[in-house]
Amino acid sequence: MRLKAGRPPNPTKIDKATMVAVRRALLNLAHELNVSRGRYPDPTNPARTTMKPRPLELAALALDARDALELIASEHVERARELDGLTWEQIGERFDISMQSAHSRFRRRS
Repeated sequence: MRLKAGRPPNPTKIDKATMVAVRRALLNLAHELNVSRGRYPDPTNPARTTMKPRPLELAALALDARDALELIASEHVERARELDGLTWEQIGERFDISMQSAHSRFRRRS
């Protein structure tokens, strides 16, 4: 099987449960970090308004979280290599990328 080089493509299918959990986690993170809020229509009752994180602030936070998660993923790959003895080839197979791409993406940065 020929593996794709570089970063994997943007996912087109993420299971619904994961999306729900990630959206909930993003809102919890926004709350914890006191992200700027605004008054918006309540989706369950358009006659009412509710305070919610500003959409653009949520978008920026989502991208910051993505970068943080990429670093955390690298830490876990490093632990998998140390504790489970995985090779770069095995790691590449798990992420459907080449061994070289896995090394480039997840190697320890100094």
